[in-house]
Amino acid sequence: MKKKKLLNITIITTLLFFSACSNKESNLKKKTKPQQLSIYNIIGISEPLKKNYKDIPQKNIVQDIEYISYRNNNPIQRNPYQTIKSIEYNAKRFLGVPYVWGATGPDKFDCSGFTQWVFRDVGINIPRVSKDQARVGEFVSFNNLQKGDMIFFDTHKKRTGKVSHVGIYLGNGNFIHASSAGKKVVIYNFNKKPFYKKRFLWGRRVVNSNFHYASNSNMMN
Repeated sequence: MKKKKLLNITIITTLLFFSACSNKESNLKKKTKPQQLSIYNIIGISEPLKKNYKDIPQKNIVQDIEYISYRNNNPIQRNPYQTIKSIEYNAKRFLGVPYVWGATGPDKFDCSGFTQWVFRDVGINIPRVSKDQARVGEFVSFNNLQKGDMIFFDTHKKRTGKVSHVGIYLGNGNFIHASSAGKKVVIYNFNKKPFYKKRFLWGRRVVNSNFHYASNSNMMN
């Protein structure tokens, strides 16, 4: 009889022990859920913080991606003066080509499609749209514009301070652009077209004496 009671006690004690262990393991699993690994964790780098650029005014955005690239082994790059001459020559080749919104050339252009094509022809790759083109290169004020600089405008009916148009400065107040109003690639002069001088925002220089650029300039206006 005593042996039977002892056996029962041993069985009950064993069951309670395993039950307690099971509960502890279950609670431990709840407390230590497996971490969801992203691709950044897997390759061993910190995951970049997500930013909502829609909530940030355009003038305060500083791009952390270098949009400009230069074609290697391009003989034009050895001579910045020749590069600027080539930009002017390439741009003027398209005088009279029709303006079509969204067109990237060469038989029709919109404003930023035109500038992208012209600079790409001399081995300088810039973004596709004007608001992104306006964030690369060296900031240039109106009084410091030089031939070959990109120039940016706010042409909205009501001024917003945001880029909506781009052209290329040719010197002496002249600039070339694919104009929606002119319906083609044209050359205008700031003095003869005061609208553009009033709506000028800033310039960007991607060619200088050292053929360098500052893609992260935070001087936006």
